[in-house]
Amino acid sequence: MKRVTLLATAVAVSVGGKAAGHGAVTHPRPRNGVDRDLPPWNQPMPAHDSGVSEGLCPAPEANGTVGGFNGQACFWFSNGCAIGCDSCDGVSRGPARYVPNMLRKFPVCPNNTARATLCDPALRTVNTAAECGAHDDWYYYSPWRAPGSAPVFDPCGMAGGTTQLNGKFGAEYVNTTHARVGDLGSAVLPEQPSGVAWAAGAVVEVAWTIEANHGGGYQYRLAPATERLTEAAFQRTPLAFVGRQRLRWGGVNGTTLEFDGRYVSKGTVPVGSTWAQNPIPRNDVQNTGQGFPPHCNTTGALGCQGMWDGGARDGVGPNVAVPNLEIVDWVQIPSGVSPGKYVLGWRWDCEESNQIWQSCSDVVITA
Repeated sequence: MKRVTLLATAVAVSVGGKAAGHGAVTHPRPRNGVDRDLPPWNQPMPAHDSGVSEGLCPAPEANGTVGGFNGQACFWFSNGCAIGCDSCDGVSRGPARYVPNMLRKFPVCPNNTARATLCDPALRTVNTAAECGAHDDWYYYSPWRAPGSAPVFDPCGMAGGTTQLNGKFGAEYVNTTHARVGDLGSAVLPEQPSGVAWAAGAVVEVAWTIEANHGGGYQYRLAPATERLTEAAFQRTPLAFVGRQRLRWGGVNGTTLEFDGRYVSKGTVPVGSTWAQNPIPRNDVQNTGQGFPPHCNTTGALGCQGMWDGGARDGVGPNVAVPNLEIVDWVQIPSGVSPGKYVLGWRWDCEESNQIWQSCSDVVITA
């Protein structure tokens, strides 16, 4: 089988009490990185300082160094989204023990009667000891609890995740000449040819990284670039996962660890489609309840659990890693896909927050 490489990254900051996980595909470079030609993103990245680096989306270069080539791609998402709702409210962050009166369920919309389809503790990522649906199952309405069913603002994300911050939860997107807070990705982000061509039927390597971990899981999918980009368009072609997952530190030639991933295809949208569990556990029991065992026993630069960077930070201690840890998967391009221009969509449904992270990259599918 032909194998080609795709990289993705997730980065996060916590600014003024607004905590959020950030995700963005880095290769093929996404439309969402439209600000990459402007300073400070076209300059060397400062030393990692999660919490003050407003608007920065550091990502691993092929040689393992961390750069700013992805612009603000990690600030395109949908905030305040819950299963059972018709729309996102833009302001609800979801349960948070460290914020007064926020350690509770967040149905988001009135009279929410949704039932979580993902109850297996082995597939959940936070507060896994709580009985499904019980009063202390705080994350019951989070997107990951019924993968793919929660609404989004736009399949390519919204700049900042909300139309206006006003002290509410959402990412600090820095307005530029290319995009402003509240802009919809499918409406304002122009086509940006990546130079990447994949053959129909090929198995391709995909990867993403974490800076601030909000659990949950993710899916990759395709939509024709000639059509209007909607959730329905992407839902027609979800990509199947193939083989084992890997963790990789330091770029394509860095250190790797292979393991059996965990997947769910029951109760998902599209029906029967497969989603992958985020394999990096938070394990900050004091904040998010019981997690799951990490896939490695290292700490520091090679850590694979915690809130920040996939490292050992528990949300309180110092940073212990730079954003160079990638979560690597193999996915297959369907053999029946017609040749032409496509958009690769990536959707990360969080569990520890009512947030969904998205990006869109231009690719070409060949016969």
